[in-house]
Amino acid sequence: MKLRATGKVKWFVYQKIVILFIVFLIPLIAMNIWVNYKGMSFTKNAILESSLAGASFYSKQLDKELYFIRNLQLQFIEDSNIQKLSFRGGSLEKYEEVELIDTAREMLNRMIVSSDYVVNAGVYIKSLGKTISSKTGVTDTPNAEYENISSLLNVTEKPSFYRDGDRMFLIEKEKDTSMWSYIEISKPKLLEALNQIATLYQESEVFLGNSDIGNVLSTTKDNAVSTVVLDLIAAEGDSETNIPEINKVNGISYFTAHNYISSLNLSLIMYVNQNEMIRPLSQFNTLLYTSFVIAIVVMILYSYSVNLMIHRPLSKLVKTFRMVETDNLDLVIESKTRDEFHYIFHSFNRMASRLKHSIEENYEQKIALQHSELKQLQSQINPHFLYNSFFNIYMMCKVGDSDSAAELSQKLGSYYQYITRSGSDQVPFFKEYQHALDYCEIQCIRFSNRIRYEYEEMSALSNTILVPRLIIQPIVENVFEHAFEDDTMQGVVYIGVDCQVGMVRITIEDNGNLVTDEEIEQLQQKLGMGLKQMEKTGLINVNNRLQLKYGMDSGLFLSRSIYGGLRAELIIKYESEGE
Repeated sequence: MKLRATGKVKWFVYQKIVILFIVFLIPLIAMNIWVNYKGMSFTKNAILESSLAGASFYSKQLDKELYFIRNLQLQFIEDSNIQKLSFRGGSLEKYEEVELIDTAREMLNRMIVSSDYVVNAGVYIKSLGKTISSKTGVTDTPNAEYENISSLLNVTEKPSFYRDGDRMFLIEKEKDTSMWSYIEISKPKLLEALNQIATLYQESEVFLGNSDIGNVLSTTKDNAVSTVVLDLIAAEGDSETNIPEINKVNGISYFTAHNYISSLNLSLIMYVNQNEMIRPLSQFNTLLYTSFVIAIVVMILYSYSVNLMIHRPLSKLVKTFRMVETDNLDLVIESKTRDEFHYIFHSFNRMASRLKHSIEENYEQKIALQHSELKQLQSQINPHFLYNSFFNIYMMCKVGDSDSAAELSQKLGSYYQYITRSGSDQVPFFKEYQHALDYCEIQCIRFSNRIRYEYEEMSALSNTILVPRLIIQPIVENVFEHAFEDDTMQGVVYIGVDCQVGMVRITIEDNGNLVTDEEIEQLQQKLGMGLKQMEKTGLINVNNRLQLKYGMDSGLFLSRSIYGGLRAELIIKYESEGE
């Protein structure tokens, strides 16, 4: 009888092994992916922090240098000689005026020498009506420089930074505009500083600007990206941020670092193509994908290996056993390996060969009775019963029901000891009766007490009566196999015995409701055919053996039981010693 529940998925052993292997492997793969992801994230953050630190360092250096220039400019305006020249320019003696002008020119020249960012420095003094410049010297107004600076002051008011085309100026003036100082910043030198910052990463660009005046100076001629970046910064505010941001422009993601140059009231912004910045991490992605592919290949190879080394031999063995169940013994299992399966296959081949030889020998030497006894011997070898019994013992041990496992093991041992015992074909009736009760006990344990049995005690006469072996158990087995296929009912088997001098009567009844009156009649007709019946079921085999040994008055007789199921009455009429 099969123990597998109907409707449940049947899993092969190798499938369970593969699934278990995958279950153990998936956490390792997930941990590997997680570690790589964290490592890449950490490295990416380190790169971003490095880029921010580099841009911040250069921007602070630039801001510091421009602050230095502005301080020189403020010191120049506040110098006492320059103030004296501004207030008393028209009333000074000629000698003193020339001396103060020379002092102003000397201070302007020192500004140029003090920084590479200064290309020209000058001052306009209204009381003199002159401009003093390190380039053009002392010139009466109006002149070109005067007109240029005046136009900047009149048109666009700025805190200190002014732009005229490609020229950039730092201008400081007195409140009454009686004097103003101007310094022209070197655009090539400033662009060189921006290019130095841009060399931190390839495909990176740096520019100066803000949301009011736009891009002032850039390392690239294409201002499309810088314009969008400025708009994004303006939307967030022009304040400096220490956190790089990711902005998408024209479908390309850029890292942007924003630093405020307070000396110019501008923002120094570096933007880098994200793909360029994280390009060194691409090898980690490659390694990650490679390891993932390797893990999949390993799982496939492992599954194939398990299928080849375990599943195929097991499937071959199971198919062979199923063929044996159909009485086909012309079987030879070939094995190309020298492992445990080779030993199992070799043992099976030897067993099948011996069994086949034994059957052929019996068929050649025995008559009709021996044919029936051979069928009875074959019925002793019941792989399903043995497998299911062992499986039940295994499940009882697994759940810790050692008492039931011990009881089932004891009953099973007694059962197989009886059917495999060599010697006479006849046994005392009480042993045959007890063997049938042991079988009932085993089946009840296997069916988890869903089926029970009731029996009558034997009289002392049963100790002296000899009967053929295995005449009661096949009938009981037929009840368990066919009467209780409906798992929902509570089955009961009733076994009765009546021992008299010259006759033994055993009745086996059940309360099943599956067998019909027509089926009982058909089966009784088959039993009535005796040896002419070619079908060799357990019931027919028992009937033929009894009739061959004791005559046609003995045998198996079937009818409807008062309990609702089948009533099997086994009658043995024998000659007693006193007759």
